[in-house]
Amino acid sequence: MADFLWSFAVDEVLKKTVKLVAEQIGMSWGFKKDLSKLRDSLLMVEAILRDVNRIKAEHQALRLWVEKLEHIVFEADVLLDELSYEDLRRKVDARPVRSFVSSSKNPLVFRLKMANKIKAIAKRLDEHYCAASIMGLVAITSKEVESEPSQILETDSFLDEIGVIGREAEVLEIVNKLLELSKQEAALSVLPIVGIGGLGKTSLAKAIFHHEMIRENFDRMIWVCVSEPFVINKILRAILETLNANFGGLDNKEALLQELQKLLRNKKYFLVLDDVWNENPDLWNELRACLLKANKKFGSVIVVTTRSDEVANIVETNHQRHRLRKLSNDYCWTLFEKCAFGSDLPVTPRVDHVIREELVKRFGGIPLVVKVFGGMVKLDKNKCCQGLRSTLENLIISPLQYENSILSTIKLSVDRLPSSSLKQCFAYCSNFPRGFLFIREPLVQMWIAQGFIHLPSGSNVTMEDIGANYFNTLLSRSLFQDVVKDDRERILYCKMHDVVHDVACAISNAQKLRLSGKSNGDKALSIGHEIRTLHCSENVVERFHLPTFDSHVFHNEISNFTYLCVLIIHSWFIHQLPDSIAKLKHLRYLDISHSLIRTLPDSIVSLYNLQTLRLGSKIMHLPTKLRKLVNLRHLEFSLSTQTKQMPQHLSRLLQLQTLSSFVVGFDKGCKIEELGPLNNLKGELSLFHLEHVKSKTEAMAANLAMKENISDLYFQWSLLSEREDCSNNDLNVLEGLRPHKNLQALKIENFGGVLPNGLFVENLVEVILYDCKRCETLPMLGHLSKLELLHIRCLDSVKSIGDEFYGNNNSYHNEWSSLLFPKLKTLHISQMKSLELWQEIGSSSNYGATFPHLESLSIVWCSKLMNIPNLFQVPPKLQSLKIFYCEKLTKLPHWLNLCSSIENMVICNCPNVNNNSLPNLKSMPNLSSLSIQAFEKLPEGLATIHNLKRLDVYGELQGLDWSPFMYLNSSIEILRLVNTGVSNLLLQLPRQLEYLTALRSLDIERFSDIDSLPEWLGNLTSLETLNLRYCKNLKSFPSIEAMSNLTKLSRLETYECFQLKLDEGSYERAKIAHVHDISC
Repeated sequence: MADFLWSFAVDEVLKKTVKLVAEQIGMSWGFKKDLSKLRDSLLMVEAILRDVNRIKAEHQALRLWVEKLEHIVFEADVLLDELSYEDLRRKVDARPVRSFVSSSKNPLVFRLKMANKIKAIAKRLDEHYCAASIMGLVAITSKEVESEPSQILETDSFLDEIGVIGREAEVLEIVNKLLELSKQEAALSVLPIVGIGGLGKTSLAKAIFHHEMIRENFDRMIWVCVSEPFVINKILRAILETLNANFGGLDNKEALLQELQKLLRNKKYFLVLDDVWNENPDLWNELRACLLKANKKFGSVIVVTTRSDEVANIVETNHQRHRLRKLSNDYCWTLFEKCAFGSDLPVTPRVDHVIREELVKRFGGIPLVVKVFGGMVKLDKNKCCQGLRSTLENLIISPLQYENSILSTIKLSVDRLPSSSLKQCFAYCSNFPRGFLFIREPLVQMWIAQGFIHLPSGSNVTMEDIGANYFNTLLSRSLFQDVVKDDRERILYCKMHDVVHDVACAISNAQKLRLSGKSNGDKALSIGHEIRTLHCSENVVERFHLPTFDSHVFHNEISNFTYLCVLIIHSWFIHQLPDSIAKLKHLRYLDISHSLIRTLPDSIVSLYNLQTLRLGSKIMHLPTKLRKLVNLRHLEFSLSTQTKQMPQHLSRLLQLQTLSSFVVGFDKGCKIEELGPLNNLKGELSLFHLEHVKSKTEAMAANLAMKENISDLYFQWSLLSEREDCSNNDLNVLEGLRPHKNLQALKIENFGGVLPNGLFVENLVEVILYDCKRCETLPMLGHLSKLELLHIRCLDSVKSIGDEFYGNNNSYHNEWSSLLFPKLKTLHISQMKSLELWQEIGSSSNYGATFPHLESLSIVWCSKLMNIPNLFQVPPKLQSLKIFYCEKLTKLPHWLNLCSSIENMVICNCPNVNNNSLPNLKSMPNLSSLSIQAFEKLPEGLATIHNLKRLDVYGELQGLDWSPFMYLNSSIEILRLVNTGVSNLLLQLPRQLEYLTALRSLDIERFSDIDSLPEWLGNLTSLETLNLRYCKNLKSFPSIEAMSNLTKLSRLETYECFQLKLDEGSYERAKIAHVHDISC
């Protein structure tokens, strides 16, 4: 499979050579004749290589010939890049070079040196060409032009979307086995799931992990992807992070074990260790010992997924391993049909029985193989009967039985990719470890940095567009998986399956750093000149066993990696970049976004080839002469408070596409007009210190209206309290910043004028308005047909919301004119301190519906608001409602009784709301979380809400009817009762609480007059957490017998319960001796 990779490498050098000749770079140095000869030599060996690809031979002589060719073209690639760099340097900086950046201090010496290198490489290529004829290779002059892959829609062929097909019986079998193990008198049982890569071990483990019977039987559920290396502390940290999202990141084993003891003591837990490769029994025994130190309670179970029988031999207890069976033929075909045909054909095509049987044999019962084959058919444009038959026949290859056969199958998928450059992009992913999270934009930028992507002549797309297309192609063919998207369906990241990663490693021609111990460190650094990608991170250091690869070593050795194209520093032990970074003339991608580096060396602006610069939040200042990085395409950085303005003349960076922020300054070359020529900007752009823009004309110079690829804009002025009267100028500036109609998200903060309607363009999906304190009316937004999220906060001068907000007037009409806020899902209104009236929609309007898709509504900290209007003309789809700290509100909206879909409701600190306006909860069968405050009675219908998991009740609790609790015994898991009344008649907890046998967490607050907890508290046998606060007269718990029934109680917190004496050795302390986490 190496053939297409070497062909691609030669082809890329040839493209560079032809480009150099065409641009006549050689003329100024006298290289034209030499470069032409080099081009001819490359064309000759490329013709020979086509013959190698044709015969696809694997014998030793051919392999060595191709390997030697690789080294020659590598040298040619480097040489041409140096020529290009020197030409660029001379254009950017005409001054003599005094540091690291070039050997061309003497132009004559440089010319002679380069001429000799070009001649030497051409001679070696000619000799290599002659050597090919000895092996019987012939030149093939015809060449098929490869076409770039067309845009492909994402399919539904991924495991997480399709689900587990054909494994139901195995899932039930393993679940029953695990439940039996949990009943044994063993502190820790381990069941390994063993199978070859791609068989679905992880998917099976997920199905088990989420099985209802497993969830009911274990107190804690933990999932850790182990992969390589098997580092004990790393695994313990991962367990802690699963149990406690706020875990602080300890690294000392003693501290980790102490924290684990707190979280797991007396807990029966279910732990999945996924993708274990460690075959060292000592390491496994050490991890097992750590887990036993943390928790010796009987019944905990570990499931280990692994490809290795040796791993299973080491970890299993009582010979309980489960060997994952291959998927049956029928289930394989069901999965294949889903992956290949999905829902895009009205009828699933009939497939010849013989072809079907042959294909099923080739699947070999491996779900990943089925998915890859299905993805290949999915993208075949010829779906007619004969075309489909031909496609399926082409998929029939040798039977697959073992791991190598699976790799061969995935290689077939790679070989079927539509271009050699796309194949190279796929192979490049082997530079990163298994389980790596691939983020699309950085990965595409790395592909470009490596020179894998080039623009077709006459094309109007960017290399990034082609790279994104490549990424989507790999994704649609299941070579990427586990995609995570944001609310706007944008891909955040994905992973590569282990089997697919193995294929990438098998076919990659990248030189990789492979270290097995400290002694090999010098050797690794000595081959640094062959490395094109270097990824420095704590995980990589662990993987390569490089404990001494610290900041000092990096500082001294980085310049040895002469030909780096990509450098990623995600490490806390590297604190600065050395000046010698400028020696890396080939560097095109530099990412220090996750490091402690605070300053950049001045020499960094000599990296003229740099295309991507990703900086972190620690960077204090950008380089003063950043404008010299004329090839820069992507600049990402987090704004520092010390950044007062941008470096001068960024307008010269005409290739810039990504600019995360721009800080407007006063100085020449630092004003907003610098954005004007940057018409390639795309994605997100934040503009700060907009008060420095002095007119609409100056703002228009930014030319935002012409930047059609910007998706998100953030406009921020300094605080109004720090500025003089500025409303007119702010308005003029904002009007001058009118964006292109393609804008999807707009955030405005600290604006000092009236928000103009024309700013809010038709394709907006998100609008966020913060701290526009002088704005007296809301802008017209109801007509925006794509708006899904709207946040409005601290518009202090707005007194009412009316028709101007909805867009309910006769001057505005479009195709959505019958709807207001037709796509809005989230509406949050907060801290509107002057808002008094929210008007009903005009009765004369002809609008069919308002907020037809609203799912989340929050109205908070609006102290003067007196009403909430009728927002819905159709039954609402609301899932979440929060209304709190609206002190003047007198009643709740009547449409609450129509909210059958609501799941989360908070109504608190609205003291004037009429108790009768509380909705009847019978109409809310899906309600799972409810918080209410200051009502005279509990809501009607509470007893009927059997999905209710959490209930918070605040207010005067004396006299409330608690009888509904008798019917919620199996639902409520979290209960918080806060008594804010002044009565001294509340002498005991409501007796009905004893029916809440599913309760896991109970908070009792401000029950000032109770002196003891009731005996029936011992009936709450599921209780895990008990919090007692401000119970100033509480003196005692129930009896020892009652408290001993609370076997699951692991955490007890008391605060300002002064008479409850819990000193060591006290009588009350003895009652809670079994509780491990006590906070007083």
